[in-house]
Amino acid sequence: MIRKSRWLTFMLSMIPGLGHLYLGFAKQGLQYMIGACVCIILIPSIPMLFPFALAILWFYQLFDALQKASWMKAAAMEHERMMMGQDTFGYPWTERDWIQMNGYQKESAVHPFWIGATCIGMGILVLLVGVFPGLWEWLLNRNITSVLLAVGLIVYGMWLLGKRPNHKGSEHL
Repeated sequence: MIRKSRWLTFMLSMIPGLGHLYLGFAKQGLQYMIGACVCIILIPSIPMLFPFALAILWFYQLFDALQKASWMKAAAMEHERMMMGQDTFGYPWTERDWIQMNGYQKESAVHPFWIGATCIGMGILVLLVGVFPGLWEWLLNRNITSVLLAVGLIVYGMWLLGKRPNHKGSEHL
């Protein structure tokens, strides 16, 4: 197993996605790169939202890459211990150890529903700014944060009402 440097991972992660590419997580690295490029491209259309989204994406991918590098280092050390150690023949971790460590972290996957909802929301915002600038100015004058919060709460409430209750193992009042 090839060890990857956490320091180099940190330095490469200054460019979103590059640290993940270095660690071998190509799909996730490209997703971070595309997300950062989209945020940068959309900054002029909505300067209140996309710099904030870019900062969140940048910090998240930085810490995610560092965490993946730490896991990979621990896995490489354990692999060497299992292969080279005379006193540890066999599987070294018990079921209790796996529960304490929560197992190896799987590559985080975002549900397609949330990707689609985010794309629709961003499309609506870009449409408001580009095609209907008068409506956008009106929303800015009417405190758009309250409007967006209200719309978000309404959509979330409708989504909760549309969910089917799960009756496995528990009774609902």
